[in-house]
Amino acid sequence: MLKVLIIDDEPFISKGLSEKIDWPALGCGICGIASNGYEGKKLINKLKPDIVVSDIVMPGHTGLELAEYVHQNHKDIIMILLSGYDEFTFAKEAFKYGVFDYLLKPTVVDEVMIVIKNAVNTIEQKRDKEKNYEYLENALQESIPIIEQSLLYEMTVRGIVPTQNINQSINLTHGKGAVITIEMYTDTQNKPLFEMVTKSIKDLLLSKNMEVRFVTHDQQLLVLPSFSLLMPDKVVETRLKDIAEDILGYFSFENRLHVSIGIGGMFTSINTLHSSYLQSIKALTHSYFVGKGKIHIYSDAAIQKYNNNFSEKMSSFIEKFDEWELEKIQFEIEALLKELKYTYDRQLVINHSLELLIKLGLIVAKWDKNFTMTVGYEQLEQCKTFDQLLEFMTQTCVKVKRHLYETMNKNNIGVVEQAKRIIEQQYANPDLNAQFIAEQLDVSVSYLSRTFKRDTGENLTNFLTEKRIQVAQKLLATTDLKASEVSIMVGFLDARYFGQVFKKIMRTTPSEYKKCR
Repeated sequence: MLKVLIIDDEPFISKGLSEKIDWPALGCGICGIASNGYEGKKLINKLKPDIVVSDIVMPGHTGLELAEYVHQNHKDIIMILLSGYDEFTFAKEAFKYGVFDYLLKPTVVDEVMIVIKNAVNTIEQKRDKEKNYEYLENALQESIPIIEQSLLYEMTVRGIVPTQNINQSINLTHGKGAVITIEMYTDTQNKPLFEMVTKSIKDLLLSKNMEVRFVTHDQQLLVLPSFSLLMPDKVVETRLKDIAEDILGYFSFENRLHVSIGIGGMFTSINTLHSSYLQSIKALTHSYFVGKGKIHIYSDAAIQKYNNNFSEKMSSFIEKFDEWELEKIQFEIEALLKELKYTYDRQLVINHSLELLIKLGLIVAKWDKNFTMTVGYEQLEQCKTFDQLLEFMTQTCVKVKRHLYETMNKNNIGVVEQAKRIIEQQYANPDLNAQFIAEQLDVSVSYLSRTFKRDTGENLTNFLTEKRIQVAQKLLATTDLKASEVSIMVGFLDARYFGQVFKKIMRTTPSEYKKCR
């Protein structure tokens, strides 16, 4: 049975997780509960749990700090974070430290059970893999070529380095080189074509008497050329580029399908094969932005620094979304996302796009309580190029805007009319102002002020002041109340200030106005 540790500073959350989940049915048991990050860290070291379910924001250590600690010191432990919408950025950041998943508060029992079940499956699969490696060690002498290829895949693609004994028994690399990843854009069901093209590339490189190995992964062919450790790096880099150009030339000549090629950083042993592969994949992400049919060489130099003002621009987009016309929205979403294009960071673009969709969904939910955003990470991930994602985001924003517009029009009373009603009913409230009204209507002050001005042609604050002075006129003319008493009845606590405002509008003082009536 797997051990589960719960860390949350809210007792009712910890209690709910421990009591409402059928842990034995999932093959798990609660080994401990911590009420803060400091206590949680101690229990992690002491109990060595298999799964940790932790809040993000709590005293002692945050869930993010615990995730980093576990990632560095207990790599076999699976971390699951609990997050609120306002903590979305933290949850997103935590994935760098190998966080398995995150759950939104308030948690739903079925969702928690699904995530825990996935975590249990992951652990069991990993343990099965470890058992498989023991079997491979025993079968080493009987099937070395097959094992070599399998191990080469595991080392290159998955980053799993074999034990010391296997490393000494099999010479998997003979020098230095770099992983060249060829991304083939073809129907995944067309396996014969993929296999035929793969064989042709192998034949092409082997015919040039190159010492090279191959690994296939999905629609990728990984080419692992190896050169003497004594060869200068600059010469190796030139040879690698020549290989990539030969491969690209083959596809241009055959005209069979489109490819993109990514060249990773240099490897000098089996321990750096995986990092070279990941770098080749990172280089390949450029094709997402600039198109297919090119060679992309990994460089750790930043192509374009991330624009720190992007968050402010996104906030501005969200704030003005409900008042912009469709044409303006289409223009602004394109301008916003193109701020990120030349970072060449696909994941950054997808993450920010997802964040934008979530925030737009919250805007619509203020007007339509039943609204749910039906698009998410999966749809963004399916976009094969930046232009496709941009088109998808534009279409989604337009759909959301239309729904928002229709929903707002269906309301029995609009924001402006509601604001007027509040003023009519509460003009005597000295705290009544634009901020107060905006909070009552659950909209921003800027949106309320702009909408009021647009629909009435009048400033909201001026409208409120004029309403108070109109009532004051009536009271002064029809009652025996003093000016100081009237000022309080129309929301002015300072009689002197009331007199100044009254005179500015009526061109006479309250006392003189009362005498004339």
